[in-house]
Amino acid sequence: MEPMTDAMDLKILGKLQKDCDQSLELLSDSVGLSSTSCYRRIRRMESVGIIKAKVAVLDERKLGIQVTAFFLIKLDRDSNDIDRRMQHILLSHPEIQDCYLMTGEFDFVMVAKFRDAAEYTEYIYRFLETYRDIPIRTYSSTLVVRTVKKSYELPLQGVGFCSGG
Repeated sequence: MEPMTDAMDLKILGKLQKDCDQSLELLSDSVGLSSTSCYRRIRRMESVGIIKAKVAVLDERKLGIQVTAFFLIKLDRDSNDIDRRMQHILLSHPEIQDCYLMTGEFDFVMVAKFRDAAEYTEYIYRFLETYRDIPIRTYSSTLVVRTVKKSYELPLQGVGFCSGG
């Protein structure tokens, strides 16, 4: 069942996406609700899983993470068991920030972060050696030269919603 949201919920979500650390008073004033009503809406959206987490966005450069890599993997044969095993493997690697099971030429696209090119190279060799029994047909990786846009905000304008809430 789809969680019930309305235009006010989307307004709150838009504000929270920009700054989830703002005070409840500031948030409720900015959307035109009482603090109590705003608080209830936020708690409801948390309880139904619309708000999944509140996290700090870290500056990777200031933490010494200099390399972002995209990996593309095509498995040698179609098998749900291999797909599931590959998914389990990828979930266990903290370097991998995002991983997608895809349609098209490749089965998986991964985004990973590394301190430097040496760590990236070491990771590739270690990964391929450790999982050599996984039937990988094609493997490709590419490094990001410059990030043009990175957003953590979902586009909420035009999002369909269920009336109510």
